[in-house]
Amino acid sequence: MSSTDGSTDRNSRSLSKEKGDMAGPGGAGEPDAGGPPSHFRSNFQEAVFIFVIGLSQLFSVGGLGNAAFSVQQIGHSLNATSNGQMSWFLAAYSLCGGVFVLVTGRLGDHFGHKYVFLFGWIWMAIWSLISGFAKDVILFDIARGMTGIGNGALVPNSFALLARAFPPFSVKKNIAFAFLGFCAPSGYIFGGLIGAAFAEKVTWRWGFWFWAIGCLVLGIATFIVVPHSVGSPIPGLSMKEFDYIGSFLGVTGLILFSFAWNQASVVGWSEPYVYALLIVGIVFIVAFAFSQSHVKNAVLPNSLWTRRGFTPVVTAMSLGWMSFGIFLYYTTIFILTIHHAEPLTTVAEMVPLVIGGLFATASVGLFIAKVRAQYIFGVSMFSFFIGNLLMSFANYSPVYWAFIFPACLFVVGGPDLSFASSGILISNAVLPEEQGVAGSFISTVVQYSISIGLGIAATVEAHVNDNGKDVIHGYRGALWLGIAFAAVAFFIVVLFIRDHRFDQEPEKDGAASTDGAFEMPTDKPPA
Repeated sequence: MSSTDGSTDRNSRSLSKEKGDMAGPGGAGEPDAGGPPSHFRSNFQEAVFIFVIGLSQLFSVGGLGNAAFSVQQIGHSLNATSNGQMSWFLAAYSLCGGVFVLVTGRLGDHFGHKYVFLFGWIWMAIWSLISGFAKDVILFDIARGMTGIGNGALVPNSFALLARAFPPFSVKKNIAFAFLGFCAPSGYIFGGLIGAAFAEKVTWRWGFWFWAIGCLVLGIATFIVVPHSVGSPIPGLSMKEFDYIGSFLGVTGLILFSFAWNQASVVGWSEPYVYALLIVGIVFIVAFAFSQSHVKNAVLPNSLWTRRGFTPVVTAMSLGWMSFGIFLYYTTIFILTIHHAEPLTTVAEMVPLVIGGLFATASVGLFIAKVRAQYIFGVSMFSFFIGNLLMSFANYSPVYWAFIFPACLFVVGGPDLSFASSGILISNAVLPEEQGVAGSFISTVVQYSISIGLGIAATVEAHVNDNGKDVIHGYRGALWLGIAFAAVAFFIVVLFIRDHRFDQEPEKDGAASTDGAFEMPTDKPPA
């Protein structure tokens, strides 16, 4: 993934062009000796820095797992009985995390990525603590959404901190981003292990209190180990240039739109306020799009949509991650309710997500420099497809190894491969000064799509489960929706997405390669 702040990207690109022989396709780097002076006082501080930044992804995705595996205990305690109500425990978190990524990356530019990142840890700690004290489902859902805001502060600023800490295409930068990428799929199991262990052995509330303690400790570690030179504000920026109107319109519109879809699965579309909020949300989104053509420093410039290949990548990414969110929730709830497994047993049955994640991460490093990114992106969408397809047949066999194991093993290729390949495709599609905001928007798409996907899936489930009498049919309806999302995403990749890195031979005089993951092709026609 590209960095989340445009200024950082421009500085990195300038440095990479000064060292023209450093860059290979996909960022295969040389030893860091001879590069710019290190920001760190010691190798230990550097290692702890990479560890803390990586754990932000572990906690980001882990926030879903923490609630998902203890969803039955939480629902029973708070009198939430339907999947529409319980899916809100995940959807509220992803919704707020996704929409606030739109603005927190820009806030990091202005206030310093270190300090917005630190805010994310503290905010998550406060609202995780409140989640554990919630006595009714409304307060719990609100607390989960507020926790998601902290997640939204962590995600873009973690990328920005790593981008600013190490030279472009350096070995250390590759290692740091590889660790960051591995922590994301592992986070769901890590969070699930914490939530399930406390839910099964003590109380689900301690899962969130433990999460709060962890966030607080990592916040303190961030303050100590992240150098000010890495996390300081970008020089020359003023809050007078911040897009306040666009931020308000975009965040409000996306929240209302997702809220309507998720709430419809609980109360039905017959409630007037549900479709009223949907309409108002669409109006705000249209107003947001209109405003982005009339401000100087837009949150999401409309020019991005005119870049060749940008819209298909974003659309496929959104559909693929809708499919993945459906897979995660309905696989977890299937094991819990149909197989009647305990929370910790459910976590153990989904460990192949980590095994597959290791394999996918290693595969990215091996192939990203040699294979056109659209093929890797296509494989990621097919992974989403095959995972949901296998799970849709899980009711035909009570044997774990028949469907659940291979589904978890194969589906995780989706998130890992889609992150790496979409980063290259987006970087090659947009202008250098647009790469930061494009990277932030991809993070928004990923998290927001999980929320929207769960809302639509819960609505489908509610309409096909015969008023709760045919639970399996309801689950299969949701999973088949995930299959459809992934299939459409796959065909979008096949028909509309191309990686142009290898369209021309590299120059023989040792000039900077145009094949790099963060380089623009020199022969790219103006959009």
